[in-house]
Amino acid sequence: MQTDKTRSNALLETTFAGFAPLAAQLAALDTRLAEAAGSPVPAIADKARQLRRKLAAFEPGVTMIGQVKAGKTTLVNAMTGWRDLLPADVNPWTSVVTSLHLRPGDRRATQNASFTFFTEEEWGHLVHRGGRMGELANRAGAEDELDKVRAQLEEMRRKSRERLGRRFELLLGQSHDYDRFDAALVERYVCLGDDFWDAQNADPDRGRFADITRTADLWLSQPDLPLRLCLRDTPGVNDTFMIREQITLNALRGSRLCVMVLAATQALTSVDLALIRMISNVEARDVIIFVNRIDELADPARDVPEIRASIETTLRAHGMPEGVEILFGCGVWAHEAVTGAIENLGRDSAEALLHWAEARNDPANPFASVPEMVWHLSGLHALGRAIAARIEAGAGAQILREITAELDNLDQSAAAALSLSAQDGLAGAPCRMERETLVAALDGIEARAREGLATGLTMAQRALVERIEKSRQTFVGRATAAVIAHLENYGELEQWSYDPCGLRVLLRSSFQRHVRGVTRLGEDALSGAAQEIAALYAEAFALSLPPLQAPPVPQADPPIVLGQTIALDLRASWWTRFWRRRRGYKACTEDFARLIEQETQPILNALLSENAARFEADVADTLATFLAANRRILLDLADGVPPAAETLLPTRPNLEATA
Repeated sequence: MQTDKTRSNALLETTFAGFAPLAAQLAALDTRLAEAAGSPVPAIADKARQLRRKLAAFEPGVTMIGQVKAGKTTLVNAMTGWRDLLPADVNPWTSVVTSLHLRPGDRRATQNASFTFFTEEEWGHLVHRGGRMGELANRAGAEDELDKVRAQLEEMRRKSRERLGRRFELLLGQSHDYDRFDAALVERYVCLGDDFWDAQNADPDRGRFADITRTADLWLSQPDLPLRLCLRDTPGVNDTFMIREQITLNALRGSRLCVMVLAATQALTSVDLALIRMISNVEARDVIIFVNRIDELADPARDVPEIRASIETTLRAHGMPEGVEILFGCGVWAHEAVTGAIENLGRDSAEALLHWAEARNDPANPFASVPEMVWHLSGLHALGRAIAARIEAGAGAQILREITAELDNLDQSAAAALSLSAQDGLAGAPCRMERETLVAALDGIEARAREGLATGLTMAQRALVERIEKSRQTFVGRATAAVIAHLENYGELEQWSYDPCGLRVLLRSSFQRHVRGVTRLGEDALSGAAQEIAALYAEAFALSLPPLQAPPVPQADPPIVLGQTIALDLRASWWTRFWRRRRGYKACTEDFARLIEQETQPILNALLSENAARFEADVADTLATFLAANRRILLDLADGVPPAAETLLPTRPNLEATA
């Protein structure tokens, strides 16, 4: 008879089985790297060890986003197989991003934990300026709204000081680290609980540090997982100050894949639409939508197709490319199935499960047990498979390309070393160039590659700045024209709004064009350098080797910042008052144009300094790393190949041939 633990392992093992092919490919690469790390040529051995460290550190991330009470945390708990590992009743005040670092291991166990607090600058921005909402209200001239935001923040700060005393300021910018953790420890940092404002019922330990905690990192050993994986649970985005929106945006930047969790009974609320603004800037292949809590639907079999059609229509309206996978399920069902407590389901949830089972019944593929059936019906099996497929096609494929290209080049260098050793039969390598001449040739290759790339990047940067400024001016012109038309037709008292989706589309298009241009520049620089280095091999050592492989250009992070809420996205009462406080059409249009300028400038700055500049730096770093590695190898070969170089001959076919 299966125990709850073995049942949990079996369910998770089949769910995570989709990672097995990628894990096998990574293991094969590691075996080849281990062989190369034994090379007597120092540069080859060092590079192989560096690549092994890069391979060992590979941890694809999945960020869960959604509004409060959508059920993100319940899904994360179910995917780990731990009952109530993370608190699911997080109070809307908390702003903690919790990262679960899952590692393969012999047994399921908790390991380390680290909790990082807000810095003084971050806390000061929230308290003194009211967070993002305070900025919006201030720019729109809504002093009364800003006063309310500040009053709420002062109350939160007072409560924090009462709990933490003089330690409050000392904790900012610090972190607490532990060599083990449990649910009670996590709740001290992550969950404020619903009794936060009730001093009589407050637990002195529960949520003690939660309002100043920015991130929580937890490490777990997971025996049913073929490779490392990070599940990142974000707080809901519907908070008063929009600080959580900024936190969610930052979390999305750190993951190639995001799962947007919607509540089935309130899918596509205004908050969900704000989330769609965020993910509309992510490639469709890197987004999964999971519609949770279908047990609360009156008739899941009837309602699910309608909800799917509505979501697809909304995605198209917001410019989201085709290909976003939409799954339906229930985290509560999954949680009880994986922890062996299906009998704990409430009556309504159990009835919904039965109706869903009838609609999804497939006599040709019966389940081996009730927990297995419930697990599949919960959608978690499909979610795990979808995550594995997206990671294999995305982050997994990227690291395989990077490591394989560099390892194949190491194999060629090893073959060159063997050939040189065989030619000479002694410790000295038959290099036809003086060392100074070889160094000068390498310097020339590096200078040409770096200067060519730098020149191209400078031109690309100027073109990007011009395009995004033109996009903004085009949008401002259209928007102010619409304002004038509205004022002429309806006057100043009629409510008016203008959808900023067009601006986001223009900016996204400009950035994507920049990425394509920089990618071509990087590919040309790397390819040119590879050809010159191969020619130098032939000239210096009279060797005829296959062409060196240029490493792939890194991928650019999606421009998540474009999804940030701006004043035009809001329909609050203070936004209406913005118009009523202006007297005269000219004042309205001028102030409106100025508001758009002020609102969009931080976004444009971030697009240039964070997205574009970071991608350009990554491309330049890839070129620099490639040049440095080949310089060391060539100079080591010129200095002399040890007689033991015959051990360097590649004995294993490359990974692509074995796939």
